[in-house]
Order: sequence, then structure tokens, then C-alpha cells
Amino acid sequence: MKVAARVLWRLGSFAVAWILAQGIFESLAAPLFAMLSRALGEPIPLYPFSMLVGVLGGCWVGFRFMDEVPWSLMGLGEGVWRLRPVVGGALVGTAAIVVTAAVLWMARQLRFETVDALAFVGESWSGTALRLAIVLAPAALWEELAFRGYLYGVAVEATPEGQGPWLARAASSVAFGLVHLTNPGAGVRTTLIVMLAGWCLCLVRERVGLPGAFTAHFAWNWVMAAVLHVPVSGLPFSTPGYRAVVSGPEWLTGGSWGPEGGLVAALVMGAAAIWSGRTQQQVQTAHPSLMIRS
Repeated sequence: MKVAARVLWRLGSFAVAWILAQGIFESLAAPLFAMLSRALGEPIPLYPFSMLVGVLGGCWVGFRFMDEVPWSLMGLGEGVWRLRPVVGGALVGTAAIVVTAAVLWMARQLRFETVDALAFVGESWSGTALRLAIVLAPAALWEELAFRGYLYGVAVEATPEGQGPWLARAASSVAFGLVHLTNPGAGVRTTLIVMLAGWCLCLVRERVGLPGAFTAHFAWNWVMAAVLHVPVSGLPFSTPGYRAVVSGPEWLTGGSWGPEGGLVAALVMGAAAIWSGRTQQQVQTAHPSLMIRS
């Protein structure tokens, strides 16, 4: 009963602080973002930044303001922002989606085609890639803070000693998948694959901390949007010059959801999870601070 009450308190305080912080930020920042959009001649989305501010507020109130729980419970312990884990996470995310795309290409299920240049007058690859980074980075960060950070940490608190991080992985991954049900084209298949992606990101978080999971998540999304020019979780982005097109059954290629929504991506992530699981005990022994309990 005490554990259940603590979990409800954690989730409730997080949700309330998130809503308040996001609402205050949006009311204050909306005029600034409107002004920037007019100055640049294109809309600058407020949503990913307001979500990030909201989640930061929720994390601070839920863990730090009331109980002064150490940041290590969220995978933000001392030393996790070092260059090696941050770059390592980015390389993991990049490698995973590149292998997925390469397998589809070799199986002739993915091809590249040119896009009518007249539809993207004035746009360049570098400009589009930078704009996508500005949007996708805060989006990936708030998702990692919420799911692999706060929810994972709450589940770790509620897990009896000696039972490992299974509950934390499962709870955060299921929530991660369910949130993506609101994306265009979402269904049972895509939700299960997103849950698998969440599980893999939990393994990255346990190895190198939350910043590594963030860069892995961001790199995966950015390569799809800026390099392959394919939808990211069903969301289309600008594709100046060229785009990758998948053909064949959606269960294999992901279809309109993007390559991450098909069997090939699931097999790549599953193989990575199995390999990581075999060495996880060694990593936890070498870096016990990443799994500190309150």
C-alpha cells in the first residue's frame, strides 16, 4: 500500500507540474515564437519546446522539490554527460536505422527517387537538416526524460531489491508505445515495435545514462527525416531533392509509418536487445551508479 501511494504521488505530482509548466511557458513564449516565424518566413513549432519545459518542470517537482531524490535515479548521475557516452548513443541510433534501411535496400524494398525541385524552391539539404535537428532534438529529449527518465525512475523505486530493472523497462516501454497511438497510421504492429524501441532505449540508458539514450533516439529520428527523407513514426517532413520510398508489404517495410514500423526494424532492434542483454550484468557491475535506488 505504501509503495502504491508513493507511485501515485510521483505520477500525480509529475503530471500536474508538467501541465502547469507547459502552460506557463506557452503563454509566455508564444509571442516570441510568432515573431521568429514571421522573421524567418516559416513557422517555428512551439510544441516540442513547450513539452520539454513541461517535462523538466514535472521531473523537478516530482523528484527534487519535495524529496530531493538524486538525479541518478533518472539516469542523470555524475559523469553521464561525458563525450564518450553521448557520442556512443548517437552512433548506436545511427547504426540501427542505417542497418534497417540497408537491409530493405538490399532486399529491393527501399529505393531513392528525386523530388520535383520546383516544389522546394529556396530549400537546401543543409538548411532542412538543421531545421529538423532543431525540432527533433527537444522532442527526443522530452520523451527520454519522461519515459526513460521519470517513469523508469518511479518504477525502479517501486521494484523490490534484487528483482532487476524488468519492471522499469516494461512500464516505461508500454507507456512509450501507447503515447504513439496518436500518430498517423498507428496500429497494433507499430505500437508493439515502438514498445520494443523503448525497451532498447532502456538498455542504452542503463549502459551509459539518459543522455546516451537521448542521442540514440535523436540520431535514429534525424537520420530518417534528414538523410533518408522518410516519415518518422508516421509524421512526414520536408524532403528537398530526393526521398526514400519503401515498397512491399507494410508489415515488412513499415509503409507510411516509415522503415521503423516494419519487421526488419523489429529484427534489428531485437538482435541488438539480445546482444545487450547478454552483457548487461557486466555493465551494471561496472557502473552501479546508473541504477541507484532511493
